[in-house]
Amino acid sequence: MGQLIYLIGASGVGKDSLLQAARSAYPEWLVAHRYLTRASGADEDCVALGDAEFAVRRELGLLCLDWHAHGLNYGIGVEVEAWLARGTTVLLNGSRRALPRARDRFGEALVAVVVTAPSEVLRRRLVERGRESPGEIERRLERHREVARELAESFPRLARIDNGGSLSDSLAELTAVIEGRCSSRI
Repeated sequence: MGQLIYLIGASGVGKDSLLQAARSAYPEWLVAHRYLTRASGADEDCVALGDAEFAVRRELGLLCLDWHAHGLNYGIGVEVEAWLARGTTVLLNGSRRALPRARDRFGEALVAVVVTAPSEVLRRRLVERGRESPGEIERRLERHREVARELAESFPRLARIDNGGSLSDSLAELTAVIEGRCSSRI
């Protein structure tokens, strides 16, 4: 059985950038794409679906994990389970809300990792991304602070990667987790 590296953290902390860096540096690590009910950005590993198509995939059992957040549906395809069964390392931009269900579904294969970034870095990234209004960005930053507190309290033993600096430093931290030099089991 492989391992599922389940990245969680606030929107804008750079999870997708970290996944892209990992994909480039380590082609043997498989980056799972998410199905979601909005158009995806160029830096995301996502497949955009309409609400009806998403519902059909869920009903057919083609999603091994799904959740609802920010008014959108997100899902992970059953191909992830096939990859894990072949002993691969799979990386995934997950959801903290879905973490308990992911733990139930993937058991010992799951390695959850909290990705963080300082608020000023997060604000700059959200502005540059251009998806939200200034008011929405401020609400998201407040939510980021709340989520950071919740994660620290709920999962104090999870590995944390500060992705506010260089991407190469963050990738080195992620590599340490994957290679077992950092404990992050829940």
